[in-house]
Amino acid sequence: MAWARKGREFEHKTGPSGNTGGLFYNAATMSTVPSAPSAPDLSRPPGRAVIVVLGAGRSGTSLLMQVLAALGMAVSERLIGAGRDNPRGHFEDAPIVRIQADLLRRLDAWPYHPLPPDWLDHPATATAEQALEDLLRPRLGGQDEASAPWGFKDPRTAAFLPMWQRLFDRLGIAPRYLLALRDPGSVVQSFMAAYGAGADEAESVWLRRTGDALWHTGARCHLVHYEDWFRRPAAMAADLARFAGLAAPDPARPSDPPLETLIRPDLDRSGRRRAGLANAEARALARALEDCRGDDFDRNRLLERVAERVARARRT
Repeated sequence: MAWARKGREFEHKTGPSGNTGGLFYNAATMSTVPSAPSAPDLSRPPGRAVIVVLGAGRSGTSLLMQVLAALGMAVSERLIGAGRDNPRGHFEDAPIVRIQADLLRRLDAWPYHPLPPDWLDHPATATAEQALEDLLRPRLGGQDEASAPWGFKDPRTAAFLPMWQRLFDRLGIAPRYLLALRDPGSVVQSFMAAYGAGADEAESVWLRRTGDALWHTGARCHLVHYEDWFRRPAAMAADLARFAGLAAPDPARPSDPPLETLIRPDLDRSGRRRAGLANAEARALARALEDCRGDDFDRNRLLERVAERVARARRT
C-alpha cells in the first residue's frame, strides 16, 4: 500500500523485499550492543550544547518542542508550519528536513527500511553532512555561556544519528537527546488517521524510529512520555529544563507562558480505546519502555532488550 505524508515526507512504497514491517536497524552491520556514548555533561555551558528531539511521528514531538521553546530553547527561524494533521505547527526545522529527505533519495533508500550497509561512507552522506555543518556553524557560532541552547527535530534524524554524532564530534558539540514516547497503540491509530497508512506500516514506523533512537544513542536519552504531561506537567517541565540546560519554569516570571496554554486538556487522548500491536518486536520494545522515564533508568537493561531484538532479527 502506497501512501504520502502530505508534503512533509516523500511517498512510502513497499520496499524491494515487499516487507514493510520489521527491523529498526541494518542487522548485517550490527552484532553486539554498541558502546554507549558518554552521558551528557550537564555542567557544560548550555550554549555549547544542541538539543536533539527524537521520536516517531504522532508521539508528542511537536508538544515537546513547544515546551522546550517556552523554556527558552532557541529554534530555527524557518520552521515547517501548521497543517491539517498538526494545526499548531510541526516545529520541524525546514532546512534540516530538506537535507535529510534529499539524503534518503540520493541513497535510494526506502522510508522506514534499513539504510544501505555502506550509507555512512556514501558520497551523498558526505554532501549532506557538509550541508548540515554549513547550517550549524552560523547558528552556533555566536553562542556563548549566556546563550540559550539551540534544538531541533526531524523524524528522519534517528536513522541518521551516526552521521550526526560524527558531525557533533568534529564541531565539539555536546548533544542532549530527548526521546518522545507515547502509547504505541495510540501512535498507530493517530498515524493511520493522519496519513492513511495501514496498521503494519504505522507499527513499523514506531518500531524503527524508537529503536533507532535507543540503539544509536546507547539509550543516553531523556525519555518523555506524552501521557505524563497531563498528570504532572510542572514536574515534567522542571526535569526537562534540568536535563536540557534551560531555566526551570517560574510562574512568577512574566516571560514564562503558563504550561496550561500548551498542555491543553483536549490533547489528552489517553482515555480512548487503544489499538493492540500485532508486531511482536513492537510489543516487546513497548513493554521494556513502560517504566523508563527521564534519564534515571536502567540503560543497560533497556539496551539488552533492544539487543535481543537485534539477535532475533539476525537469525531470521
